Amino acid sequence: MKIGIIGYDLFGTGGTKRSNVNLINEFLKDRHSIVYFNLLPFTKKKSQLMKNDFNSNDSVHFEQLNNFKSAEKCDLYIITRESLFVFSKAIKSLYPKITVVGEIHTPLQLLDPELDFAIEYIDYFRVATDGILEKLSKKIPESQLFQYPVSINHLSLEKKEIVPLGQKINFLIYSRFDEYQKDIAYAIRLMDHFVNIKKQTQYFLYLNGTGGYEKAYHQLISFYKLEKFVFINNEIPEETIYLSTARCETLGYSILEAFTEGNPIILYKGDDHSLADIYGEFESICWLEKDIATDAQAIERFLSKDVIERKKAYEKDLILVESSLKKGNYAAKYIQKIPTRNKISNPVKEVSFDYIEKLINQQNNIQDNSFVLKAYLKLKELPIIGTIVKSEKIKKTIKSILSSKTENLADDDDILEGELREDFIFVESFHGKSFAGDPKHLALYLQKKYPSRYFYVSSVNELVDIEILQFGMIPVRIGGARYIEKFRKSKLVIMNGNSLDKAKKVKGQVFVETWHGFPLKKMVADLENIDARDEETKAFLPRMRKWDYLLTSSQKNLELFESAFCLSENTNLHKLILGAPRNNYLIANRFNEVIRNEIIKKYFNHEDKSLKYILYCPTWRKDSRKKVSTLDLSQVIKELPNDYRIIVKLHPLESHLMKFYNDIDKHIICFPNELSDIQELFLISDILITDYSSAMFDYAHMNKKIIVLQEDVYEYQKKVGWYFDLYKETGLLGKNYSEDELIQEILTENNYKYNEKIVTKFLDKDSLHTNHDIIDYLTKKN
Repeated sequence: MKIGIIGYDLFGTGGTKRSNVNLINEFLKDRHSIVYFNLLPFTKKKSQLMKNDFNSNDSVHFEQLNNFKSAEKCDLYIITRESLFVFSKAIKSLYPKITVVGEIHTPLQLLDPELDFAIEYIDYFRVATDGILEKLSKKIPESQLFQYPVSINHLSLEKKEIVPLGQKINFLIYSRFDEYQKDIAYAIRLMDHFVNIKKQTQYFLYLNGTGGYEKAYHQLISFYKLEKFVFINNEIPEETIYLSTARCETLGYSILEAFTEGNPIILYKGDDHSLADIYGEFESICWLEKDIATDAQAIERFLSKDVIERKKAYEKDLILVESSLKKGNYAAKYIQKIPTRNKISNPVKEVSFDYIEKLINQQNNIQDNSFVLKAYLKLKELPIIGTIVKSEKIKKTIKSILSSKTENLADDDDILEGELREDFIFVESFHGKSFAGDPKHLALYLQKKYPSRYFYVSSVNELVDIEILQFGMIPVRIGGARYIEKFRKSKLVIMNGNSLDKAKKVKGQVFVETWHGFPLKKMVADLENIDARDEETKAFLPRMRKWDYLLTSSQKNLELFESAFCLSENTNLHKLILGAPRNNYLIANRFNEVIRNEIIKKYFNHEDKSLKYILYCPTWRKDSRKKVSTLDLSQVIKELPNDYRIIVKLHPLESHLMKFYNDIDKHIICFPNELSDIQELFLISDILITDYSSAMFDYAHMNKKIIVLQEDVYEYQKKVGWYFDLYKETGLLGKNYSEDELIQEILTENNYKYNEKIVTKFLDKDSLHTNHDIIDYLTKKN
C-alpha cells in the first residue's frame, strides 16, 4: 500500500515526532511506501537528514501539505495531529472512497473545545488506551474508534543491570517546558520540601528541555533558594531517577526510555489517570499523589528498596512492556483494526483548499502565508545565525507574531456581532496579574455547579498560568489572539477591573463587574487631585458603560461606587447588593482547619500548624520606592517570639521588591504576587497590618487583630483623600509606629470590636449564600 501520513512537523522535536517516525518505520518494515505531508515548511537539507531515521529510506517521500492536491493519490491517509483533522475534508473532496484515520495523541483535557474533529470526514480514530476510548465515545461514535498503542520500536527490551543508588539522589525531568501538561512547578516545590524543610541536601533535580516556561522555573528556583539543587539544561549525571509530575500523558516516551535503561521511575498517575491505566500494574514505579508530604514519604520508601527488590520488580515489568506495548507485526495489526470499507457512503461536496488552509491556520495559530515563519525556518539552518534564532526568546517572539491578528479597530462604544457560547466563561482578575479575588471565587463556585463548562482566565505571564492551572482552568495570555478569540465567544465575563479595550464587547455578552474591595481611599471621580480626577474619569467612563452587573457588599458600598464611578452614566446597569464572592469564601472557611492546613501546604510546602503569621499589606504608591516601610522589619521579627512569621503581601505594581523582602530574614516571606491570593493568606494569618488598603475591611470577617500602620497620612490625604474618618466609623486608629511600639501592639490582646462595626456598616450583605444568590439572579435574568 501507499500510505499518506499528515503531520505538523516531522522535522521538529518531541513525542509526536517520535511516534510519527516509529509509525513510518513500522509500515516500511511491512513493505509499504510512505508519503509524509508536513504542515510547516522544511528544507531539502532537513529532508535528506531525516531519511537517516528510516529503515528503508527509498520508500519515504516528503511533501509540503499545501502541495497535497498535486501529489499522487495514496491508498490510506493517517492524520497524526488533532488540529489537522479538518484536512480530511480536503482529502474526501478529492478521494471520497479513500479511508482516513485520525490519531489522538494529545491528552483529551488539553484539546481545545472548539476543535473540529471532522467526524463526518474521518472514518476511524485511533486512541492509545481503553480509558481514552471510553471518554472520547461521548464526542465520537464508538463505531469510529479503535484502541491501539503507539509503536515503541525504537526501544530495546534487553535486560539492564540494576545498580545501587549513590549517595546523591539525582531526579531527572526530561520534558517540554509546558505547564499546561507537565506541572514541573510541583517538582520544584517538592525539592523545596526535601532541601529546605527536611534539610536533605543529597537531593538534586535536573530539568532538561525547552519551552516558554523556562523563565518561570528560574524564578521559582530563585524564590525557594534552590540554585545549588535544581539545574536547568545542565549536564546530566550518569545515574538518575526519572521523575514525571505531568498532569496528563497518553504514553510518555521518555518514561519508557528511562525504564528500559534500568532507571528508577517516579510518576504522578495523571489527573485523568491515563498513566495509571498504562503503567498501573508495574511494580518498579513509585506513584505520586500530588500531596507534598505524602509524596516525599513515598519517594523515601521507594528509594530505600535494595537492589535485589528493585531488580525483581524491574524484570517483572519488562515482561509487561513486552506483552502489552511491544507489538509484533505492528503495521499489519494496525491495518487489521481498520475495516476494509470506509464509513462514508454519501457523496462528499467539493471543498475549497483555500478554505481548508484557513481552517488549519486558525486551529494551529498560524497566520496565512506567513513570510515570518518561512524566513525563520530558513534562518534556523544557517551555521551561526541558526543558533541565535533557535533561542527561546526569539522563538517566543516569532510565535507571538504568528499568532497575532489584525484588529478591526472600532470605537470603544461599538458592540460587535459574534457567536457566543453558553459553556464559555471568561475570568479576569487584576488585569491578569494574578488569579485571585472575586472573579476567582465566583468562577470556582460556577465550576463546581457547572463542571462541563470551560473557564478561560487572563494571565500576564507563566507564573500566573501556574496558579490558574492548579484550579483546572485555562490561562490565556492577555491581549493575544487566543485571548481575544475566547473573550469574544464567552457569554459570561467576570472581572474586578475594566475589560481590555481591544477585546470590545459582543452583542448578548454579560459583563459582571465585581471591583476589588471596599474603599477607604477615594477613587476616580472622587480623587482630591483635580488633574488626576479628570484624567481617570475620562478614561474610566467608556469602559464602565459596558458593565451589565455590579456586585457590592452593602448600601454604603454602592453609594461610594456610584460617586466614584459615575454609575448614573450607565442606565442599563444592574446593581446587586448581594455581597462579595471573595468574602463568601472567607466566611465559609474561617473556622475550617482542613482548608487552613491545605493553604499552609500550598504556600510553605510543609504541614507545621504551630506557627503564627502576621500579614503585612501595604498600599501601592505612585512614586517609586525601594521599600514599603521605614520600619526595620528584621528587628521586629527578631524581637517577636520564635513562632512568629511575617508575610509581606506586595501590591502587583511593586512586585520588584519581592527579592528585597525575601532576603531580609528567614522568618520574613514575600510570595510572588502571581502565585498568591490574599483571601487565602487571610485564612492562615493571625494578625493583619495595613495602611489604607481595603484588605482591613475584608479581614474583619476573620474577627482577628488589625493594626493600621500609617507613615505618610498627611501626604496621602492631600493626593488621594478618604471617604470617611476610619477611627470614628470603625474604632481602628491609624498610627506611625516605631519598631518597639509595633512589637508591643502585636503582642497586646484586645477585644477587636472594630471588626463587628466594619461588617455591620460596610459588609453586611457578605454571607455564606452570596455566590448562590448572585448566580441565581444572573440565571433568571439571562
